[in-house]
Amino acid sequence: MAGGESRRFGRPKAFATWRDSRFYERAVTALESVCDEVVLSVREDQLNDFPDFTGKLVTDLTPYQSRGPLGGLYALMSQTDADILVTLPCDMPIFQKEDTKRMLSAFGKHQALVPSVNGRLQPLSAIYSYSCLPVVKAQLEAGNFRMRSFYDQIDWIDMPHTELQISEEAFSNINDQEAYRQLLQHAQRRTTDGTD
Repeated sequence: MAGGESRRFGRPKAFATWRDSRFYERAVTALESVCDEVVLSVREDQLNDFPDFTGKLVTDLTPYQSRGPLGGLYALMSQTDADILVTLPCDMPIFQKEDTKRMLSAFGKHQALVPSVNGRLQPLSAIYSYSCLPVVKAQLEAGNFRMRSFYDQIDWIDMPHTELQISEEAFSNINDQEAYRQLLQHAQRRTTDGTD
């Protein structure tokens, strides 16, 4: 998901770079070898901003534009043929394909698997069954855009990152320039120490 407004970051986060890759490219890499298809959810005004991406681009559908994660989920479910969606925001550059595999292994027969870090749900880094679409649509039509209300209506599992064996660091969102600076410094320290 690369369609956020990036207000706190000051520029589109999807195009920030880390380790010679743009953030959105790192998200694609974390998904492409594990999923049948990678689809980017972007804003309407971003449709021409991803010339190097050869997959499908989707935008939020009217009248659910700018309705947060639920609007993005509806756009993805409505414009793809997948039975299962693995969602990943573009601002988690540390998340890797091994993490995606661990989530898929734990998914089971639920309608959704939502990781949590220290009790905080990660709804953008989750797995959703296509069977959720009617619930998503009904909730959007009712004007309720809260993810927690959506979860109350489906069979879902809250899976702590420790049970998934995914590091807390992998779920770090780079929301502002300070977080980005820390990410770059952390990478520099690891390279200098020879631990990367």
